Amino acid sequence: MRTPLGIASIVLVLLSVSVACTERRSGVHDADLQQMVRLLMPQRVEIVEAFTRFASFDDDALPDGIELLILPVDSFGEAVKIAGTVRVELYAFEQASGEQKGMRVCAPWEIELLTEQDQERYWNTVTGMYEAELELPAGAVPRGEKYVLLVTYNTPLAEHMTDECVLEIPANLG
Repeated sequence: MRTPLGIASIVLVLLSVSVACTERRSGVHDADLQQMVRLLMPQRVEIVEAFTRFASFDDDALPDGIELLILPVDSFGEAVKIAGTVRVELYAFEQASGEQKGMRVCAPWEIELLTEQDQERYWNTVTGMYEAELELPAGAVPRGEKYVLLVTYNTPLAEHMTDECVLEIPANLG
């Protein structure tokens, strides 16, 4: 015959084993979780300068906007999809200056990558990059000058990643 104290002891042992097993399965420490997230999250965002350019989106040769290609890369240096917003700004180029960015030429563009439709609109599965056609306001860019394009990716974790490049309007446009 078992005593009430013996039964209580067995119950306590079973409860402690159950709690210990549960803690081991879900006991991911914050540092471990942060490391796992950083492993697959973008570590930087790059403007693909070889393909980012002023372009004409209609039948004439005048630049109507900018074709922008962005490559987010993870800790392995591989392309990865992102969620959040991308802010794109165009600045006048300052010749012979420590800071290349002069005055902002036009209002910034905001690219939202928040929904499945946003991803389908901007993500190119063949290139593994985000592509956007950014329309310029009428008369915003005179011919033959250099500009600085600045991209800022705002992550859902409130981090900011930036890249910039110098763009020049080709002689055959305009």
